[in-house]
Amino acid sequence: MTSELPLKIRVDIRDLWDSPKSDVHASIASLKETLGHRIEPIVQWPILWNELKDRFPDKSTFIPSIARIVNSWYARLLWRLDSDNFPEWTEELLAVLSDGRKHLVIEPSPPPHNRPRTSWNTKAASFYLGLPKIEPPPNAKVVAAFDQDFDNLFVQGGASGPADEGWDDVAAEPGSASHDSASEPRRTVTVHTVGDASQINEAGPKIDRLPGLGELPRPNELFAQSAPYILTLDMGNPLVVRCSHEATLELLSGYLNRHGKLNVIDSMKRNVLNVELVESAFYSGLNDMLTIEPHINHRTYQINPTPVLAFIEGVLGYKMVYTNGHNWVYRSDTVFK
Repeated sequence: MTSELPLKIRVDIRDLWDSPKSDVHASIASLKETLGHRIEPIVQWPILWNELKDRFPDKSTFIPSIARIVNSWYARLLWRLDSDNFPEWTEELLAVLSDGRKHLVIEPSPPPHNRPRTSWNTKAASFYLGLPKIEPPPNAKVVAAFDQDFDNLFVQGGASGPADEGWDDVAAEPGSASHDSASEPRRTVTVHTVGDASQINEAGPKIDRLPGLGELPRPNELFAQSAPYILTLDMGNPLVVRCSHEATLELLSGYLNRHGKLNVIDSMKRNVLNVELVESAFYSGLNDMLTIEPHINHRTYQINPTPVLAFIEGVLGYKMVYTNGHNWVYRSDTVFK
């Protein structure tokens, strides 16, 4: 009974799952339009919540995270059907679906599984989607995992085979084994190569499908999970650091404030420099800028950027990609936990 669930989760089920206007319903309808069959998701919410709740201390992220993974499932199946690259696989899918209405049964998956997994249950004539007790993975890894499972969907023991060793290294690369570069899904992305024309891939541009809005998590989760992180520093008064990764700015701010020099002539006993996080103009509740300026400001005061630059490169591991001596641009391809 859904009455056993916390109020916030019941509200999110109503608004983000059951509502005809939800992204989940849009995904179901899009797949049915192409496939000709409606695949209905079936969830025992109390069971799923009891198994996974330790990974969701913020209840407001539970249903959006489940919905994002489910939307990705529908999107990758739709991508495969749109592609001309899997005709035999598509025929086999249509054959098993020919008996009528099918379901996608969503349930917790036990160890040692460490990623979302999908499989086909012949006896139940339904798809199964197992969700492990882990931190919600980035969309790119979910996409790559589902592509792998769909590849092996009708292989004996394929999708329900051994544990997912090394799956964290799987990238959702267009043109990989699951995404042949000759396929033609809904949208195309052309990769422009700079250099000798002889080095251009003769197979043509890499092709993949853009994620749907319903597949993407909230900004604070999306930019925490998605590399590269981009950071810029602009010299001046104030000195301004902008970054797509909020935790980077929080660590830099915390360090500078903890070890800041006390201004002994300030009656308020403040540090010489005021280090302040600034909320993003794009997203509510997300800090994407850090300003550093004197508490007692003087127009001629020059803030030394070198300790900040050294922290960005030496401690955080960001790599500089551009500078003109007054402005710096950094990036990090490492996803921080």
